[in-house]
Amino acid sequence: MSKNMVIGIVGAVIILMTVICVSVWKMNVAKGEIVLKNRYEAQFNVVETTLDKMRKDIMNQHKCTKEWADQFIAVVAKQAEGRSGLAGRAPEGANVEGAVAAVTATGGGTGFTFARESEALGIPQDLYMKLQNTISGNLAEFKRAQDMLTDVWRAHTDYCEDPWHNMSLLGMSYIEKVREKPEMISSGITKKAVETKVLSDDLL
Repeated sequence: MSKNMVIGIVGAVIILMTVICVSVWKMNVAKGEIVLKNRYEAQFNVVETTLDKMRKDIMNQHKCTKEWADQFIAVVAKQAEGRSGLAGRAPEGANVEGAVAAVTATGGGTGFTFARESEALGIPQDLYMKLQNTISGNLAEFKRAQDMLTDVWRAHTDYCEDPWHNMSLLGMSYIEKVREKPEMISSGITKKAVETKVLSDDLL
């Protein structure tokens, strides 16, 4: 075997190994992006089911309508945020505005007068406290679900924008796979403050 043939074989082996290594690396990069993309898309379902669970927990405890459950969630959410006012229209027979007013009168979010709140909603005090604890826990879980969605989106974006994953020489352009930033579900007054860059007194 001539010297040139040996050099040719060695060179061919090196090229083949390089192609194989690059191909495996590109496959691993693609796999990593797929995993993050699927986590991102799946987290939307987690956020949705957390909201649905919140409503069902109230309905199971109080045997009420979906509309009433939604209004009660709104009341407790306002209490937790220390705000007055309630978006939407209350169902017949449920004085949710009165409940919010009672909370506002006692300091908005601290030192609740449970008797007044439960009376405003037309339910026993012990049931009100049970429902409030249920929704407070669900609201915390809902916030975690949205925070996780943001974290997964950030991780996927960082991955796709990594220069090593956008090497034109190797035909890689993952920056095109960056997803839109997810919209967070929050109150209208918070959305307005973010858009206008003006902090309303109602938020304080």
